[in-house]
Amino acid sequence: MRLIIEARLADGDNDTVEEGDGVLAVIERPDCCLAELGLTLAEGRSLLAKVQAGFISKQVQSWLSGQIHCRSCGAALSHKDSRSTVLRTVYGKVMVKSPRLWSCACQRNARTPRRVVHPLSQTLTTRVTPELEYLQAKWAVHLPYRQAAAMLKEVLPLDKGISFSGTRDRIHTLGKQLDADIERDIAKLLQAVADVQVRESSHVAAVSVDSAWLRNCDSGSGPGRHVNIVAGRATFTDGPPKLYAYVHRAVSWLAAGSSTGSTSR
Repeated sequence: MRLIIEARLADGDNDTVEEGDGVLAVIERPDCCLAELGLTLAEGRSLLAKVQAGFISKQVQSWLSGQIHCRSCGAALSHKDSRSTVLRTVYGKVMVKSPRLWSCACQRNARTPRRVVHPLSQTLTTRVTPELEYLQAKWAVHLPYRQAAAMLKEVLPLDKGISFSGTRDRIHTLGKQLDADIERDIAKLLQAVADVQVRESSHVAAVSVDSAWLRNCDSGSGPGRHVNIVAGRATFTDGPPKLYAYVHRAVSWLAAGSSTGSTSR
């Protein structure tokens, strides 16, 4: 038995089918033995990598064809040279040609001389697809960086696409972005309550919050009596920590502001 996989690209504008680069993969099972059932992991990785490389190359070529004219006057931009750009995707690294163009004469004057335009680099600033960033971030929070990178390499064609150091750097970058988002949201909250008197404390070192559900053991009472408890701990620089807890729609503060009587560990 032989499985031959070919690629053809259909143009969405006129429904024409463009022949691809020929055969993507030839998978043989000469004895039809069920000991090797279906695609192997290595065959699947290789096939995905080839499909990704061919698909992205066609996408980039089609997109670049619409970037070779000036957006102001429509004149064709002069070609300076072409370089290669590496894109890191879920299905491996893809090398694509990235031309550099001269800016249009209509945009040149004494203050803005002739410059080089690099459309692909200006659009793909990170060179990493969102799917790969998502998988790296998701598994790196559950596993050490080396183990997360090794696991992704095992199931995806990422032998040279990611590294544990790249995963670590991406997590640090993502953390900085989240911190910036939180600070921005806090700034917006302060503006929203600018007209309300807010008591601030400079002695609070840290505040932790958690919640849990308490299930009602009496089956006859229905799920409406399940209780959600929100609890936390506040640590102060000038005194012992304090615990607080709150039950939504059942009772008011249970232990808000009560002292633990012990020092922070």
